[in-house]
Amino acid sequence: MAEMEFRTIEPKILYFGTPVALISSLNEDGSTNLAPMSSFWALGWTLVLGLLDETKTAENLERHGECVVNLPSPQMWREVEKLAPLTGKNPVPELKAKQFRFEGDKFGVAGLTQLVSEVVQPARAKECPVQMEARVNKLHRMHGEKLEKLGGGWAAEVEIVRVHVASELIAEGNYIDPQKWSPLIYNFRHYFRLEHEELGKTFRAEK
Repeated sequence: MAEMEFRTIEPKILYFGTPVALISSLNEDGSTNLAPMSSFWALGWTLVLGLLDETKTAENLERHGECVVNLPSPQMWREVEKLAPLTGKNPVPELKAKQFRFEGDKFGVAGLTQLVSEVVQPARAKECPVQMEARVNKLHRMHGEKLEKLGGGWAAEVEIVRVHVASELIAEGNYIDPQKWSPLIYNFRHYFRLEHEELGKTFRAEK
């Protein structure tokens, strides 16, 4: 292998290929807000969601501690992108006014269908092949010079309480088949899919 050379840079974002999620949260009037995000990770059945301060999702989770983490397929990137410039906050925060516009019916604009959840109030997105109902355990304030320039942010620690998966993705024994499931990947503001070229598996793999 050739020896690598390195340069010091300051990229605007650090999204080194992360899955996209659509977060359903409850508005004040009982309707469901739907917003895309690509800052989340899982440990067991606990997820941590990265939320900018000036978002309707952050406001909703602070007021009503429930949400649904919907995972779109790669084919849904256009629907995700329709949601990207929208905000459920009215009036639009000054920090977002140049790039975002208010929209009260996010599902309608994206062409997605609301599906009643089983144990939480926000609706699921029917077209997403994975839907995880969740309750907020804690909101952690995040700090950092560059984050503050974006208005600040929160890490929402949520516990998954119900998982719904499209039947065709489920393998025998209650497993999700990694050869069939592919997340929509957000890689430095571009959308990608997994190519399913398996390189190997960890010693803990059950299938």
